[in-house]
Amino acid sequence: MEKAAEQLTQSLAEGGFKSTILSTHRLADLKADFERLYEQGTFDNTFYNDRLSYYTFDIPEDFSEAQSIILIAAPQPKVKVTFEYSGTPYVTIVPPTYSYDTDKIALKSILQTLHTFGYRTRDPVLPVKSLAVRSGLASYGRNNMAYIGEWGSYFRLKAFLSDMPHAEDHWQNYCVMDRCNTCVACVKKCPTGAMSSERFVFHGEKCITYLNEGSNPFPAWVDPAWHNCLIGCMICQDVCPMNRHFVTWTIEDGEFSEDETSMILRGVPSTELPAVTREKLNTLDLLEEYESLGRNLRVLINGPQEEA
Repeated sequence: MEKAAEQLTQSLAEGGFKSTILSTHRLADLKADFERLYEQGTFDNTFYNDRLSYYTFDIPEDFSEAQSIILIAAPQPKVKVTFEYSGTPYVTIVPPTYSYDTDKIALKSILQTLHTFGYRTRDPVLPVKSLAVRSGLASYGRNNMAYIGEWGSYFRLKAFLSDMPHAEDHWQNYCVMDRCNTCVACVKKCPTGAMSSERFVFHGEKCITYLNEGSNPFPAWVDPAWHNCLIGCMICQDVCPMNRHFVTWTIEDGEFSEDETSMILRGVPSTELPAVTREKLNTLDLLEEYESLGRNLRVLINGPQEEA
């Protein structure tokens, strides 16, 4: 087992990933963390039901042999996506974490290594930020984002279950970066008041990311000027001092023509889009977010004056 874990860690590191391996017994601790916060009334009920209640903390019945959690972190940049509309190019941003490409690369490496030793993997639905902080792989920022020293918050987390026996792991209390003790930049900059200096857990129901990842109309109290990304939000991350070396890390990866933009704005079902358009969205891993894109893009294009 130690040899398998050692080779897996080395293989992932060679692929540019950071990783840690934990016992599945840690799932009970995570479950207790969430239940405690829910019972204390920390979570808004709608937000909890939409975003947190679907986590699975139990070992799947058909994979009862699972003994370990393989948690990986992969660096990711912001992505610029351009939409042509009414003769004008509109450049939008997709934040880090939305690309699944790194998941696929990591899984390939994991499968290659574990199959050598006769072990299997499974894809669970876990609160990976909490898992990363409790394991010591990352630390929390005041904005409830996870941070890794040399990457800031510009990375994606992914967890896999395995029947590989777990090595001795590291488990700690939730920790916040030291810098956050004297910094309230994100609290001051967040336009919705999702973060508070009075408590650490943010008000998820107020977060722009939560609001624009759904498909419902935006609440009347949301100022269109607050929107800054095609999906998600970068306000608290861009202002964070721990990201000062990463805020310019951006790649361009997608251009949509006038006709394609028009179809997205009109809400043409994704299944009826031209194959080339679907492929662009698929490459950006935005097909799953498609129901939100037209609404979000409309706000970004129209701007606050027309939406107010």
